[in-house]
Amino acid sequence: MAGYTLLQEEAYTHIKEQILSGALREEQIYSETKIAAMIGISRTPVKDALVRLSQERLVDILPSRGFRLHRMSEADIWDTYQVRTAVEGFCVVHLAHRKDTPEGRAAIAELEESIARMKALAEAPIEELWQEDLSFHRRLVVFSGNREFAQLFESCNHRMSVIAKQSFQSPNRRQAAIAEHQAILDAVRACSGRDDLTAYGALRTHMEASRDIVLREDPSR
Repeated sequence: MAGYTLLQEEAYTHIKEQILSGALREEQIYSETKIAAMIGISRTPVKDALVRLSQERLVDILPSRGFRLHRMSEADIWDTYQVRTAVEGFCVVHLAHRKDTPEGRAAIAELEESIARMKALAEAPIEELWQEDLSFHRRLVVFSGNREFAQLFESCNHRMSVIAKQSFQSPNRRQAAIAEHQAILDAVRACSGRDDLTAYGALRTHMEASRDIVLREDPSR
């Protein structure tokens, strides 16, 4: 059983890395047999790994055909927005309340550096800007020290990537997104006492902007 579990984990890790790296393309159907041969294992652990990835909404299993990347639905977009706002909303308020501690000042300095890198990447390929965008939000979550939040955040990465990359294709969205990140950080710095609604509001505005662009620009949803 232990060996089987290791093979399943190997298949899961391999396929997930292929998805997150962009090596697998949307709409293309992939063969379980070919994936298994590529990894050098049997189909059974691959099938089990695909069930797990399907539960994470990373792939859609096509009976007797294989699998393809999961296509984001309107429900997926709303779910992702709500989860991120709930988690990161708490995290940004947590940072605002601790902004004057040594740890808080260090986190704010790192977030400022992240924004500077975003500005430098404003005209770079979308993937590069998105990775820095992701780094900013991950730093917020990590500062909370909550491992459950961190795990939940990482589980949403692929859906976050789809939403962000699509929204970045909208005219002027890149500059607007960078300004929204700056507004979040400015609100954290300006927080006084228990007045944390401004920081939360800035975070929510940023989340809603990407969500609304994607929902508006895909009439099939």
